[in-house]
Amino acid sequence: MVKNKTVIFNSSPLINLSHVGLLHLLSKLFTEIIIPEAVFKEVVIEGRKKEDVKEIEKLINDNIIKKIEVKEKELVKAFNKDLDLGESEVIALALNIKSDLVVIDESDARNIAKIYGLKMTGFIGLLIKAFEREYIDSVMLYLDLAIDKGFRINSKLYNYIDERYN
Repeated sequence: MVKNKTVIFNSSPLINLSHVGLLHLLSKLFTEIIIPEAVFKEVVIEGRKKEDVKEIEKLINDNIIKKIEVKEKELVKAFNKDLDLGESEVIALALNIKSDLVVIDESDARNIAKIYGLKMTGFIGLLIKAFEREYIDSVMLYLDLAIDKGFRINSKLYNYIDERYN
């Protein structure tokens, strides 16, 4: 199976993968995994006392996830009018380094990424990709686990995934 080469993660998909114990799939699915500084701060620094942060921090320390400072401060500032800082940095960095994929869940951020022609997926897309490549046996098992841990999903989308992948 072909891996996406360079992928940039926002915090929520990373946290949700951690919550359901699937961070180990990152290196199977992607060649280069990047987070911008704002995502690092949100996940590791501000989230230090939260569940599963140590596993994310270990992947960063082991250089499986690379932390990169975003140089395009004006672009980040422009995006930050409508998005949070992490989402703004993810999109600015993706545009600058021409990443293969951004992993972002929030609809406003996805809409802006779409305007700029960025290829994107989210937590659910990662579950589906892992299922299709036979890295996991069930999409619904991990989706339900994520929901139990606070992941929110529209009921129509949930029912569609349940019908298609259950």
